[in-house]
Amino acid sequence: MNIESIQVIRFYITLCTSYVLLIFGNIGFICNFITFTSKQLRQNSCGWYLLMSTLFDCSCINFGLFTKLASEHYGSKLQHTNLVWCKIRIFLTWILQCFSTGYLILASIDRCLSTPKSQRIRSFSQIKIAHQMTCIPIILYSLTSSHLLVYFNLRKRCSPTAGTYAFFLSIYSIHQRLIHPIIQNRNRTDSQMIKITLVQVLYSFILLNIRTIYFSYSLLSTNIRKDNYRHAIESVILQISSFIFYFNYRRCINNIHTAEVKCVLFGVDTGSGVANLLDNTITWQSNGADDR
Repeated sequence: MNIESIQVIRFYITLCTSYVLLIFGNIGFICNFITFTSKQLRQNSCGWYLLMSTLFDCSCINFGLFTKLASEHYGSKLQHTNLVWCKIRIFLTWILQCFSTGYLILASIDRCLSTPKSQRIRSFSQIKIAHQMTCIPIILYSLTSSHLLVYFNLRKRCSPTAGTYAFFLSIYSIHQRLIHPIIQNRNRTDSQMIKITLVQVLYSFILLNIRTIYFSYSLLSTNIRKDNYRHAIESVILQISSFIFYFNYRRCINNIHTAEVKCVLFGVDTGSGVANLLDNTITWQSNGADDR
């Protein structure tokens, strides 16, 4: 396979996969938004955290993929010519998915706080507390990821500073992708909930770390001399790993535990409108998955 053929493959991977993820990802967002803004869940603290997670999922997939399409398919050079946009884009694409994960962790903690016998501990699982905690993931991840605004610069492309920082960033990304799913799983102490979320955790772990492994490789091999053919092959792998990463935030498919959430988290009556919506969503997802 010559370089031209590889570039054609890369072109169609970027074009087709981006639009597929955008369409089904936004369908999933709409379904989740309707669910978590329903009357029964609107005043539920865990429902609030899941709603916030859904909103940042939507922001992550739309901002990330639209700017990716503009840069790699529609000819925009802004990311690799404007230093401010270079820093802003990498910062937002990084922290938006961190915000989403942070709210899932808060939802897990909230469920733990709602189960003890102590009324004092259970009192922390309230919608008022959830509203007050809303800013915590935003502040925390904005501060811990602020190094991206400093050490990403324009060389040939928008990329991190080579050397020590590139090594640090590869380790940092592994921490972000590896530790969070483990924390999220440990915080769900209910045995039924652990079974429900186990597949989700493993699913996210695999998808995120495929991207992380390649991202770390690309950073650590920056100073290695590569010919044009190797660059072309690596660009295709980069696209595939990037879309695998975004696939994790396509909640229409990713929320495989949603059918059980109504019973385990919220105690929603299976005859309610919310439950019917969830059941119909899962049925539609299953049928769609078979077609693919």
